[in-house]
Amino acid sequence: MAPDKDSRFCPRAHLTRPLLAEYHHAFPLPLRDLSLTGAFLGEELPLHAGQELHLTIWLSETEAIEVEAVVRRALKGAGLGVEFVAMSHADSLRLQEYFRAARALEK
Repeated sequence: MAPDKDSRFCPRAHLTRPLLAEYHHAFPLPLRDLSLTGAFLGEELPLHAGQELHLTIWLSETEAIEVEAVVRRALKGAGLGVEFVAMSHADSLRLQEYFRAARALEK
């Protein structure tokens, strides 16, 4: 049984502004949500569960992280749920800082 939103291993960020990911550095994709371990891409791509992909996720206009991800859910007409399987230590720290800042804004 899939966990509900409140029981996720890593909570999703409340996106305060639109975030974009790039697939193959060419196709901009809107992010519907983001966590430390994955994201939901709000765009349908010809990918299926289990496929690996490289994403550039723009946390701001000037700051991006690079992640290797695996498609975990492909929802027809809705988008893709991906799990991050690899990223550099520096990018992991950038993503953690993004979440710290997002939580501070929520308070």
